[in-house]
Amino acid sequence: MNKRKTKSTVGTFFMLLYTMTTRMLFKTNIPLRVKMVCGVFLISSFCQAQQIKISNQEKKQLFNSIKELDKKYDPREKMLAIKIEKWNYHTDAASGNFHDVRASLFYAIKLMDYGGKDNINKAIDIIESTIALQDTVSHSATCGVWPYFKEEPLATKKSPVDYNWADFNAVSLLDIWIEHKRELPDSLQTKMQKAIRLAARCIQKRNVSPSYTNIAIMGTYVAYMAAKLFDYHDMLQYAQNRLKNFYEYTVKRGGFEEYNSPTYTIVALDELNRMQRNIKDTSALVMIDSLYALTWNMIARHYHKPTGQWAGPHSRAYSPVVDSLFSGIIYKASAGKVGTPTFTGDVKTTHKIPPYLLHYFLTPQYPRTESDVFVVSDPKVSGTAYMTSKYALSTANRSSMWNQRHPLLMYWGTDKKTNYCQLRLLHDFFDFSSASFCGMQDKNRVLAGINFITNGGDKHISIDRIKNGHFKASDLRLRFEFNAGIPITGLQLPKSILEPFSFTAGNLPFYIHPYTLQFGDLTGRWETGQDSAKTWIDFVIYSGSSREFNLSEINNAVLGFAMAIDETLEERDKNIVVSRSESDMLNVQWGKLQLQIAAKPKAAVTVFY
Repeated sequence: MNKRKTKSTVGTFFMLLYTMTTRMLFKTNIPLRVKMVCGVFLISSFCQAQQIKISNQEKKQLFNSIKELDKKYDPREKMLAIKIEKWNYHTDAASGNFHDVRASLFYAIKLMDYGGKDNINKAIDIIESTIALQDTVSHSATCGVWPYFKEEPLATKKSPVDYNWADFNAVSLLDIWIEHKRELPDSLQTKMQKAIRLAARCIQKRNVSPSYTNIAIMGTYVAYMAAKLFDYHDMLQYAQNRLKNFYEYTVKRGGFEEYNSPTYTIVALDELNRMQRNIKDTSALVMIDSLYALTWNMIARHYHKPTGQWAGPHSRAYSPVVDSLFSGIIYKASAGKVGTPTFTGDVKTTHKIPPYLLHYFLTPQYPRTESDVFVVSDPKVSGTAYMTSKYALSTANRSSMWNQRHPLLMYWGTDKKTNYCQLRLLHDFFDFSSASFCGMQDKNRVLAGINFITNGGDKHISIDRIKNGHFKASDLRLRFEFNAGIPITGLQLPKSILEPFSFTAGNLPFYIHPYTLQFGDLTGRWETGQDSAKTWIDFVIYSGSSREFNLSEINNAVLGFAMAIDETLEERDKNIVVSRSESDMLNVQWGKLQLQIAAKPKAAVTVFY
């Protein structure tokens, strides 16, 4: 009999044995403590024996993925080699070839999931190489963490260390341990156990807040499974408490702090699903299942079927549009009813859309407005998504203009050719985190404003804070960004900067009415442009030689506009009333929409929202 088939059969037997035994166990009158001891033993046995099941389609997709990654494999270093071409918060270099720790472990998992002697041996080599890069010095502040790249060891690293690499890489090692332990040599098992332990202790020491959604979940899983698999009693108590705290925090808020995030909600979904597969404690599963359903609720209510996109506003996203991975997850989770059969990367995921949410994906009602309160404490953060059969328009009432935030975003077109429009504030052509967005929305109308804070970040909201409002710039601009190749017709740039203007983008009519465009004594101008990646309409605040700006000394730094989509406005509907209070607040009214925004830059109490 085939070796892999034998293991699958053994795994099925253990699964049935586990299910039958636990059901019988918990129906008895045995004291709870005894049940828990027996349960721990059963879970440990189950984790050792469980084997993945891969469909023929997934097997083919996994094979193709491995073949693509094979091209990046460096047999000398026994890691994947990648090329980076732009600046990153956590890397010293902005360009060059590097051996990637996390990507190499993902590759090893795929090799082991696919199976075969050569693949297993290659995966073992990769695991050996990547484990060796972990900081194992007990008194080191980064003990248990891995660097991004072999070429940038933590001991000599200048850029900020990403402590999340303890979480991400430990999850990968746990995947390998749970699914493939018997295929690993004893010496490597010893190294893996040590690496997982050090990562788990680092996670425990760091103890992130439940507001750090994906890492809060991921770190809980690592601590929980390390404790279960290797009998770390104190860590088990810690992991159980952490799960309970995260659950209560999230349920009280009605959702994740990193709200409606196409990037991190998917990570959270994957990690919760991983918990469902590998954690067997009933009390823990009740919370995990509840969080899993809550996650799907956020996704479902913001799914825009005509474009296949995830309507905003987004708290954390690396791109204005979702990629094929999202469509593949939806396809698998809906049993092929919606989405496309795209490879999702991890064949072990068993996502399933809760049946009561399927109508959002199959027969959604349009038009409709989805309203959310994302942050319940002051200053409250709320979101509005207005979805029709043609487009989805979304705003946040407040947000940073950091490049991972999408406070004003819209989609239209089809799932095959999606158009987007995203609002950005660019400092030297990179999103300026010291700019803040305020907005109010009623269906297809938005009243928006952007002001500035003196203690915010530059490219990142916290890593590179500006000091006392000072920053240098050779270019500063407000941008309405569209996807490349979209036809923009009927546009005549305003002769005066506050003149309203209209245009059609991809057959969708836009109306934009600036009501204030102030930044110190600068006048500014409107311009348009395009490149291979995007098209834009910009209000250029400043462009020239590099100069110093001091937000603390500028009395007026506020940009505001009204916007209407797919509507011909009567003259009476175009009137915007603006007044300024003695406290330097602009009070703006456009029909039913009212907005209050600070005109003078000042320090913000809350900058991470």
